[in-house]
Amino acid sequence: MRIPTSLCLGAALALAVTAASAEELTAFYVPWEKPALASLKAHVNDIDVFAPFWGSLVAPSGKIVWEEDPEAHLVLREATRRPKVMPMLSNAHDDIWDVKAAEAVILNPTAAAAFAQGLIDHAKADNLAGVVMDFENLTPRAVAGYPAFLKTLRQRLNAAGLEVWVTSTITNTDGLPPDLADDVDAVVLMAYDQCWATSHPGPIAADAWLKANLTAKLGSRDPKRYVVALASYAYDWPQGGKATVVSAAKARQIAAANHAKVVHVPGSNPHFTYQAGAVRHDVWWVGGADVARQRAMLAPMGVRGVALWRMGLEDAAVWSAKVEAPASVQAAPLGQAASCEPLRP
Repeated sequence: MRIPTSLCLGAALALAVTAASAEELTAFYVPWEKPALASLKAHVNDIDVFAPFWGSLVAPSGKIVWEEDPEAHLVLREATRRPKVMPMLSNAHDDIWDVKAAEAVILNPTAAAAFAQGLIDHAKADNLAGVVMDFENLTPRAVAGYPAFLKTLRQRLNAAGLEVWVTSTITNTDGLPPDLADDVDAVVLMAYDQCWATSHPGPIAADAWLKANLTAKLGSRDPKRYVVALASYAYDWPQGGKATVVSAAKARQIAAANHAKVVHVPGSNPHFTYQAGAVRHDVWWVGGADVARQRAMLAPMGVRGVALWRMGLEDAAVWSAKVEAPASVQAAPLGQAASCEPLRP
């Protein structure tokens, strides 16, 4: 569930898991949702890295527009343990992915330098620790130039005491080069959307799917260069149609209101069906126990950190779930751990 598939589409996972480790805990955040602000207020002191959707590249010159977000800034100022702040910076604005602006910044050294300097200046003014790059829908030319662009950006920002992270799907379905870890300080692997809004209903991130794809993605690479972003949201699919993103709490409310039986399959995600008039709905979500279990599964793999996608949608149990690491999770062969089938037009 990425922002945006049209611009609409953590946290301190204070999870007392048996296999807990000292990874960084990152929370992704969007400023236009009130539940996200409520979650930030409740859990800001537990977060190691706060990654708000604040920055947008808006012009081929490298111009960046920053979300002011006074409410979140107030929460950060009043925090007793202020997290590092690393905003997401994308090429999304005004309900589009600005492909031309991204290509210009990636391929034009003058625009790239202006972009980097703008980042550095804003980071100093706003007490930022770095940036999470999220350029999407890139042209083939931009994709080819992306690694070199990131490497140069990292050199410039590191010299100013800042880090550069970059987002990438765990399944290599984003069209980006499969390995960017040598070009940045960390790659954030979006480890969800096994089934997605325009696919057939199914799990958002089952354990075997996650392990198979993460194992393939890491290979022999240094796991400390990766942050694994875990899901904590729900999809509500009307039969034959596109799913709506809802919070985990909303999913539970729908189940209760419809007296639906929630199915729990070990190693998968909870789900149920209900009728809305003549239309059948399938709802799947990732609950707190799922996040805790998957975090415990990740601990021995030695990744740099885990992240929650995203604040405001999470199951409240994310903050208190207690589970032991699975005795063993057999990574399904990639052919069997594939994502769901897309809906047919």
